[in-house]
Amino acid sequence: MIDSDNINLDAIVDVESELYRSELVALFRSCAITPIIATKNDTVVEIKKLAESGCKQTMYITDHIDEKKLKEQELIPSIRIENLLLVDEETKDKVIDSDGLMLFGHVLSCNQEHVPHLQLMSTIRKIREKKYFGVDKCVSYGAYVHRYVLSHSDQRQWFRDALFEFIKGLSQVLGRPTDAYAQFGVEVQEELLMNAIWDANPKLQDVDRRVPIALLPQETVQIEWSFDGTYLAIGVRDSFGTFSKQTVYKYLKFLFASDRKAMIRLQQEAAGAGLGLFMVLERLSSLIITVSPNKTTEVIAILNLTTSPKAFTKKQRSFQFFSI
Repeated sequence: MIDSDNINLDAIVDVESELYRSELVALFRSCAITPIIATKNDTVVEIKKLAESGCKQTMYITDHIDEKKLKEQELIPSIRIENLLLVDEETKDKVIDSDGLMLFGHVLSCNQEHVPHLQLMSTIRKIREKKYFGVDKCVSYGAYVHRYVLSHSDQRQWFRDALFEFIKGLSQVLGRPTDAYAQFGVEVQEELLMNAIWDANPKLQDVDRRVPIALLPQETVQIEWSFDGTYLAIGVRDSFGTFSKQTVYKYLKFLFASDRKAMIRLQQEAAGAGLGLFMVLERLSSLIITVSPNKTTEVIAILNLTTSPKAFTKKQRSFQFFSI
């Protein structure tokens, strides 16, 4: 029986790496998707064919940026395209300063010549099921989700303490102390809460943040935690949907810059813009932002707790942005 809530999904694969291409074909086929293998010259043609055949949405996945082609694809009517860019150690510094990067909603790191299977599977699932919100989409199936609501700015201290103890308690699962992970997690959550309480709310953007404030029922912030044995997901959701694409672009560039001079420059930009989250982004495995404009923004930060804290800044990262 076909689930009417799900959508038919096609995929256009335009990658130069033969290794990535063969893995992608196998992965899509495992999801009951027969991918179309395209090249630089015929991707636009293939997408037009899909649109003419009645396809409403497709995934376009590539390992290079061709701005002219991407802009041509944007002009194709009646089809929504989810653009995914694969980067690795050799290519990520080449793309972060490209204007074409703005045309990608998803940038995924390839590690040791392999595509990020779990990230891609999660993306396919969200698009297919049209269910984008919640940390449960980002961890293994069955992982328990802790859900809370913040209704007063003073409650941030309780959430700091509670998350610290939660992560510290995972030492029995991981078999080693987790204090460093706990501190990282608390810092990430604090930045997400600051953004959700003040930055997202037009009425509170210029309010002195040292002054405690009670939130109206329509201003409350939802918080979720989940741990699946490897990944810790921390999700914060507001009711405004005002996360700007310019901020998203800066986050994306910071996540993938590895050249030291570029990192220093971006950190200076971050400090000047008051974007404290930049200072903790380098510890994340993945950052997922979902925006329903003028309704909801959810930011999910994912930490790999099996990675040594000292190696956080060296690992592969992924970034995903959904506008729904």
